Amino acid sequence: MVERCVLPPLFLCLFSFSALALASSPCSIHGLPLVRNISEIPQDNYGRAGLSHITVVGSILHGMKEIEVWLQTFSPGTHTPIHRHSCEEVFIVLKGRGTLYLASNSLGKYPGRPEEHFIFPNSTFHIPLNDAHQIWNTNEHEDLQVLVIISRPPVKVFVYEDWSMPHTAAKLKFPYYWDEQCYQELPKDEL
Repeated sequence: MVERCVLPPLFLCLFSFSALALASSPCSIHGLPLVRNISEIPQDNYGRAGLSHITVVGSILHGMKEIEVWLQTFSPGTHTPIHRHSCEEVFIVLKGRGTLYLASNSLGKYPGRPEEHFIFPNSTFHIPLNDAHQIWNTNEHEDLQVLVIISRPPVKVFVYEDWSMPHTAAKLKFPYYWDEQCYQELPKDEL
């Protein structure tokens, strides 16, 4: 004879509510369809005026282990901070024009004078590990939109105030803005 376990109605209600909250959380990988419409993925500027960031697929948000993909749009005159990170990064310019500033002096005391590279629709470029860089939308009339692919997420970013700031003085930003909401350590099993 098989015994049936009968759970109290309050427990079932709490369990159902918890499962629903987890599945509907913007940080949950549960319940996400395999094929998604980019225009329906949440976007935010994370307190940075002129930026629109969408994590198309990510480590914390979707459980990716090797890559992360972002869609970023910069309004005219906006830019990233001067920064570096220990991951590879690939950009594909979808629309607009701008300037990439890249300093390849990661072994020196500070980034040094950056090289200027003009970017345009359908151009692509990559950022080597630990090279300080900055992206500017230098077009006064059009947004700059880029698809960004990074390796080894989630990324630890070192931010510089200027190109002559020593590497040792750069400020570590981790978790980065778009990961802050979802980044939390898993609860430890006490048993």
